[in-house]
Amino acid sequence: MREVGRRLGISHSTISRYKAGIYKKRKIDINKKYEIFIKYLFDHYDRRDHSIEVCVYQFKKQYIGAKSVSVKQVYNWIEQGKIHLKRDDLCYKRHKKKKRSGMMEHFLWNLENKTILPISLRPKYIEYRNEPGHLEIDSILGKKDEQQAIISIVDRCTRRLWLIKAEYRYDYYTANLIYKYIVSNDIEVKSITVDNGLEFRALGIAAKRLGVKLYKCDPYCSFQRGSNERTNALVRRYLPKGMSFKMTPQIYLDDIAFNINSMPRKIFGFKSSYEIELKY
Repeated sequence: MREVGRRLGISHSTISRYKAGIYKKRKIDINKKYEIFIKYLFDHYDRRDHSIEVCVYQFKKQYIGAKSVSVKQVYNWIEQGKIHLKRDDLCYKRHKKKKRSGMMEHFLWNLENKTILPISLRPKYIEYRNEPGHLEIDSILGKKDEQQAIISIVDRCTRRLWLIKAEYRYDYYTANLIYKYIVSNDIEVKSITVDNGLEFRALGIAAKRLGVKLYKCDPYCSFQRGSNERTNALVRRYLPKGMSFKMTPQIYLDDIAFNINSMPRKIFGFKSSYEIELKY
């Protein structure tokens, strides 16, 4: 407004008053345009039995030629203070949506607390597979709309496999299940790598209790857990896709893991994972 006033050679306050007059006139024109509709709304609205939706519907039915607006526009007027209806007077109180924290904020929080780290920060020596203890963890899903799943744990060096029956997919349940299984079976752990599945959101707690780092793969980058994905394909030979896991006992999963760990692997010169594990 100051720049406009300078170019026209008049005071900027004159521009401000002129602009305010235009807005006031425009507001009056809006009220005049929907005068019948607004009057009908105030006369018939009752939060107990005549909601805004009902008033808008009945007005359009009775006053066919009159100007009306949508239900959403009425709520916008209420939010903007153009209609003197309080939020408490509405049939359904509308709550403002909370602002969700962005991915960068979540990433920085994990970085500061050192619970979960991106796979880009995983040390290079883990890529060489020269020592056991660096685990990759994934879940194998069964029949659609069932909560049961199977947690597969694979050692990056020896390719040894462990399978755990999970009755639910809740994050804290899964984290506690994995922690108890690793401790009870005395599995050597030096690092853990997982994907972005919701069931692994709380796995950082288990990693902290085990005293190791947890690394998360990038979205849609399953190749960053290649050993895990390849081993899951072997498990699917026994548990095909679409199979229900409700009646699958843990002892059967132990037998599957034993068979796969005893299987000759071309990558090891046709030696099994058990034989490679003996070297370390």
